[in-house]
Amino acid sequence: MTTSHLLALGDSHLDALKFAADLGILNVRSSCFSIVPGATVVGLRNPNSLTDAINIYRASLLNQPAGSYVIIHLGEVDCGFVIWWRAKQYGESIEKQFQESIDAYSQFLEEVLEKGFVRLCIAGASLPTIRDGVDLSDVANKRAEIIVSLQQRTELTLKYNQKLNDLANKLGISYFDITDAVLDRSSNLVHDFFRNPDSCDHHLDKQKTAGIWAGKCNSFLDRLS
Repeated sequence: MTTSHLLALGDSHLDALKFAADLGILNVRSSCFSIVPGATVVGLRNPNSLTDAINIYRASLLNQPAGSYVIIHLGEVDCGFVIWWRAKQYGESIEKQFQESIDAYSQFLEEVLEKGFVRLCIAGASLPTIRDGVDLSDVANKRAEIIVSLQQRTELTLKYNQKLNDLANKLGISYFDITDAVLDRSSNLVHDFFRNPDSCDHHLDKQKTAGIWAGKCNSFLDRLS
């Protein structure tokens, strides 16, 4: 069944879903993607953040068709870097920074709901991909400042997504992630098949994951159509 209109808000990992839309494999008549590279959940509380994500997303929500389906995909930057960096920077626990990120996500979701977008779905944070020991020195990326193992970052992301699932249930909205499809059960890390060919690129291979994204997204759309 083809639904009306989809609005997707998120970070650069949302490119995989946009690729699926470009391929014409989403069950929508129209779609709008508001992608802000480097957007963080914690940053949504700061209208003066470097990415300006919250203002961009708010602008994208204006004048959307009534009954639009909205997907929000954030959290990879938080789990892969920001939570660890802020804990170190402010001398606080990972748990405190983790909860601050979840609270900020909840606040933004409530704002979207208050705007009347009840066909709302959280797409869980993408799993980290950059292996331990990869040299990021020639990449303009502050992630190189934080030495945290891939296993630790993955475990935090899995915990984060569980909290997002709980939050979705609490708010009465939908949730999905693509973890089951891309996780290697033997290592509990992203399967090598889905990694980006560039070892320094923290995005999954969008050509290999677009179909997975489409299947999960279409299930969400069909349930609420």
